[in-house]
Amino acid sequence: MIRPMRQMRRALATCGLLAMLGAAWPLAQVAEAVPPQFVGANIAQGQKYYDNLKCAACHAQRMMGSSSAMYTRADRKVHNPQQLMAFTQMCVTQLNHDLFPEEVKDIAAYLNQTYYKFK
Repeated sequence: MIRPMRQMRRALATCGLLAMLGAAWPLAQVAEAVPPQFVGANIAQGQKYYDNLKCAACHAQRMMGSSSAMYTRADRKVHNPQQLMAFTQMCVTQLNHDLFPEEVKDIAAYLNQTYYKFK
């Protein structure tokens, strides 16, 4: 997205419109707020890990058929990004999945985007 914005600024400068818009016009679009724990995570890859490891099936079994209830119930145990990372790592460790920390981060970022929405 940065390249089209630069091209637009260049075109506006050529016609003299940039001066009229002023210096407040941004160079790049503002990214969606992401907790520091999830910066650089690959959310699409996190979803693939989540699906391939059958996390939803395990959670559905624990929550009487609803996989999303683990994340959306009123008495959920995760209240911030740090806890989300810790619980995701705990699941991975308990089930002996051989994942790198970056892969755990990808899963947690996917869960955050899908259910928790921590900023």
